[in-house]
Amino acid sequence: METIIVELQVLIECLKKKETALQQIVNITENQGFILTSDMSHEERYPIFMQMNDERQTLIDLVVQCDQVFESVLQKVGPALDADTTQYGDEVQAMQDTIRRIMDLDVKIRLEEQKNHQVLVNALPKGVVPPGVPQEGPPTSKLQVISGGKHADDQVRKAYESQSRHFKG
Repeated sequence: METIIVELQVLIECLKKKETALQQIVNITENQGFILTSDMSHEERYPIFMQMNDERQTLIDLVVQCDQVFESVLQKVGPALDADTTQYGDEVQAMQDTIRRIMDLDVKIRLEEQKNHQVLVNALPKGVVPPGVPQEGPPTSKLQVISGGKHADDQVRKAYESQSRHFKG
């Protein structure tokens, strides 16, 4: 029983660490939106935006690591929780509350990313089609790939979506 309590505390700490990382991702994503809509020139904006992507990627890696640890520990402690759900009610309630906040942060991140994506798409010159977006009608210009470096916003978003257990994209 003592071991189960310790493992439940590990689960709770994992969730709290994930929640903190996701809150930081929300903050960075919101700040990226401010950068995108600022009066700065592209030359000023781009390095700041990319630095923010690097910071986001570090946090995304932490979220993935938290998910892996959580899943591993939950597999060990899960049968004991299933056997006696009432004995560990406080710990389970703490996890459920944190998971709800994590889900809210997931939604916030996706909404901010969609806003940022729309700002980027609207900033494209007329006739330029972003990669992965089908062209409608006869092509008016050659498809141009927008180079965003190794941590382009779309790549970061896709990595997060593919790694997040809660993403229902």
